[in-house]
Amino acid sequence: MKTILFPRLYPEAVVDGSSVLPPGLELEVKTVTGDREVRYLAVFHNRGSVARHLDAIRFTARPEPGDFLSFPGREYRIFLEGWTMVTPAKSVRYGEKDNFCNPDYLPAAVSDPVHYNNAAEPNRFSGEYVGLLNHRPSGSILLAGFITSRRMMCRLTIELAESGVAQLELCCDADHILVEPGESVESEELLLTCGSDSQALLKEFASRWGENMNARTWDHAPTGWCSWYYYFENVTAADIAENLEELAARRSDFPLEYIQIDNGWQSAYGDWLHTNARFPEGLRALAHSIAEKRFKPGLWLAPFLVEKNSRLYSEHPEWTIRTPEGETVWLDPWGSTELAVLDGTHPGVQAHFRNLFRRLAELGFEYVKLDFMMYACTPGKGRYFDPKATRLDALRRALTAIREGFGEERFILGCTTVLAGVVGLINAERISTDITPYWERKESGRDRYREDCCVPNVCRNIINRTYMHRRLFLCDPDVHIARRDRNELTDAEVRLWTSALLLAGGLKLLADRFSTLEPERAELSRLLLAAPDRFRLRPLDRFDREYPAVWFGIDRESGAPALGIFNFAETSMRLQVTLPDAPAGTLRNLWGNETLKWVSGAPCEFQVEPHNCLLFLPSTQSK
Repeated sequence: MKTILFPRLYPEAVVDGSSVLPPGLELEVKTVTGDREVRYLAVFHNRGSVARHLDAIRFTARPEPGDFLSFPGREYRIFLEGWTMVTPAKSVRYGEKDNFCNPDYLPAAVSDPVHYNNAAEPNRFSGEYVGLLNHRPSGSILLAGFITSRRMMCRLTIELAESGVAQLELCCDADHILVEPGESVESEELLLTCGSDSQALLKEFASRWGENMNARTWDHAPTGWCSWYYYFENVTAADIAENLEELAARRSDFPLEYIQIDNGWQSAYGDWLHTNARFPEGLRALAHSIAEKRFKPGLWLAPFLVEKNSRLYSEHPEWTIRTPEGETVWLDPWGSTELAVLDGTHPGVQAHFRNLFRRLAELGFEYVKLDFMMYACTPGKGRYFDPKATRLDALRRALTAIREGFGEERFILGCTTVLAGVVGLINAERISTDITPYWERKESGRDRYREDCCVPNVCRNIINRTYMHRRLFLCDPDVHIARRDRNELTDAEVRLWTSALLLAGGLKLLADRFSTLEPERAELSRLLLAAPDRFRLRPLDRFDREYPAVWFGIDRESGAPALGIFNFAETSMRLQVTLPDAPAGTLRNLWGNETLKWVSGAPCEFQVEPHNCLLFLPSTQSK
């Protein structure tokens, strides 16, 4: 790879809306230069006599002669990470527009919804945490990313022009926090590095981020059953009992570890120790019934959400995020339910979380799935109890209390949360929007929202976030749906989803009703459980298309290759692939009779029908 000239970054602090610092305020910048990398850490000092509000610390670059930003704009491909599990992690290029997201959902999808472009104009792109700038003619890649996430949300903006990169901005949002005289505030640590292999760069980035944040994982990839995707919010104790009986009787076929009771069991959001009428015997009996069948009990909660009619809100309205006038901030209604958000900076909330999760552990639960946590970081017009706290502070302080209560030895899965906020505090994290028992649904006359719940969006995030797995947390790609009842997916679409999960690794949770699961569909679930975290996976076409079609895996034990060719489009696809370096051998398509002789560097051509895939595995391990 040709040596590149890093762009020059110009740091600045934004204080009370202005980047012009008055006397007494100082921004100190520490720079460390290493082998093909530069690291930056900025420290804002208030040496004056008046308290100030810090809005942001940002680093900006524009092209200078000969540097990496000075190539023609059409020669770049850009990969940008997303804020939460649902936010797109994808590649874009000159002439395209930014992600088209549901305007009503923006506050839960991007860290700065006020200034988000939302596909309004071409060539201005935004992302979170990390971005890759790929110069296609030379193959060189510049990575810019933040390798800590202690206090600030970090985002990137890249604007392309015909002549080059018009602007690169790397911003740490400080959320207008109060900085008293004599106090200092650090930015997150920024890394610029370069290479020619996008996956290797991202894996190294994630490793360093994880090391800095003391990332947790687990000693294996858990398996289990989840109630949500068949029963949804209508689940009952009888449904759980039926599936427990089926799974216990068929344990050799489905050697599962956890039974996860998802949304629908609670009496109200916020009252997490009280079940509703569909679970009349309560949580202790529920956990006991699961453990009695030799499974580990797991429970879904949305810990930050509290209903207006809950016991918790009636007793502690002061624990919610509140306006400057002291009124509770209410989310947009979920049907007839009015919901507020607990303030993670409030000492009472932190004590509540310690007690709540300590009690759940005492009741027998060994696993929790924590959902809708991004709301802890979306105060809207509200203010936190602690005026010196950032949005990330609110989330991480609360999660620290949850971990202290639940214990080090129990498993925590994050869901619908700010990805940076959970590193070091949870064991696993969902990395995609929800899988659906249909391909997609969208309103007539509009394009697909890029955070929509649909199979293509799920698969796009799964493959593009493989670099996070075992470095920031265990990745959860979501559940397997194999059934025919309550399922609109075609046979080909079910095979495609099964293939994605088999290659992706991470958690493996099933989500069907086992008394009605047909034998040929049950075989697909058994296939996944045979080796739950089998492959090291990467996309071979990250920069070529929004939805990567070529998924390349290496068996963790044997070193043998695997190749998935996915067609997420509405028309048939013919694709040429140069086989990457891997041990020679013969692979067979799991879903047909085609064979593939693996010769590193050899060109191959594949034909794939719409909503379908080919999955080539070592022939001794294919059916």
